[in-house]
Amino acid sequence: MSAFQNVIVGIDLNEETAGRLLERACQLAEPAHIEVIHACDHLHHQHQDYVHCAFESSEELDAAVIREADQFLNSVCEPMGIQQRKVLDGRTATVLHDYATNHADLVVIGSHGRHGLEAFFGSTSNEVVHGTPCDVLAVHLPPDDAGEMEAGGRYMRVLAAVDLSVEASQVMDHARRVADACGAELKLCHVSKHLQESGRKDDWKRLLEFAAGYGLAATDIHELAGRTAHAIHNLAEELHADLVVVGTHGKHGANLITGSTANAVLHGANCDELSVRIRPAA
Repeated sequence: MSAFQNVIVGIDLNEETAGRLLERACQLAEPAHIEVIHACDHLHHQHQDYVHCAFESSEELDAAVIREADQFLNSVCEPMGIQQRKVLDGRTATVLHDYATNHADLVVIGSHGRHGLEAFFGSTSNEVVHGTPCDVLAVHLPPDDAGEMEAGGRYMRVLAAVDLSVEASQVMDHARRVADACGAELKLCHVSKHLQESGRKDDWKRLLEFAAGYGLAATDIHELAGRTAHAIHNLAEELHADLVVVGTHGKHGANLITGSTANAVLHGANCDELSVRIRPAA
């Protein structure tokens, strides 16, 4: 059973990180429905800048760069049975935004879970989550200096975080589909904003009713308090969740920085995050 029908994986030219992203993609879709993209943002440099290379023109240099990248893609894709791959010109986020518009229902990228200003202004994963017109799986990667990357394995425990709005079912539907595809446990949480106990009790009742529609027991449900992202991070650690599922409206600019739960959860999480693109009600 596949959770997604058409998956795009954006990778760099690092064998370890590429392997982790492709492994995750193959858990959620058949290899025949996965396409691997490497965005090459250093094409069209003047060939004279490369003093140690014998390129007679910028076009010849571009062709060599693309050829080297394509050879790398072939080396990591072929063992997994993935046949579709492309090297495209442009910034990673822009390339994935544009290509995903007509080609994908999921984009898979890597994320180092940055904090602070680096999260807002230096993160490709942040740019991809906010603007890509489909779901985005941000695969948590260890810091560059963390040494050899451990094997990822299959998803074992999926945590869906919902806000009890009419859009919550979109998040939960996708979380259920992923959990079923991976044979994982599914847990549900909501962060209550009510200060009064009566309000929190009302939220708990609504959460129970919502969860019952997905066959979840009370032991699978968690009502939280406090700052949303912080509370979700703590619960994910406590449950040993390896995937958190949240909704996103694809906000930009100031709204992205101040108003996006998906962004806040992404930067600071120690596990993967699936950002579900919320669709307007028909």
